[in-house]
Amino acid sequence: MVYSRTWIDYDGESTTFRARTAALTAANYDAQLTLQSALNTAMAGITRGHVTKTAWGNEITAGATPDDPLSQRENKWLIRYHDAVTDDAISPMELGCADLTVLDPNNRGYAEMGDGDVVDAFVTAFEAYVLSPLGNAVVVDSLQFVGRNT
Repeated sequence: MVYSRTWIDYDGESTTFRARTAALTAANYDAQLTLQSALNTAMAGITRGHVTKTAWGNEITAGATPDDPLSQRENKWLIRYHDAVTDDAISPMELGCADLTVLDPNNRGYAEMGDGDVVDAFVTAFEAYVLSPLGNAVVVDSLQFVGRNT
């Protein structure tokens, strides 16, 4: 199953995050919903945009443009991760409207993994919910700030 979440930035432009997740069944529905909620909360901790759409089973649309001029879809987290079973690197994915206040002061250009706060919450939630293309668990290697002209 594919989960997607769309944000709108200060200029009214949108950016979308997509990830593979477990197929929904009656047996895992509640657990998957809990994991998705944790990822949504964790993404809110490292982004600045307003969520306008979530698609996972049912599509939910809401939100207006943010008042924060630092909310820009071109500011992205490049999420590098690998398959926890095969140890194969996975094509990285991007998460727009990056909140740069969580950059690591000792490794500029990257989010501070091991911060014990919002970055770690995101990593934990991502690893719990997102699956590799083979359907295996994943391990986050880094979150790098990248600017993209989109």
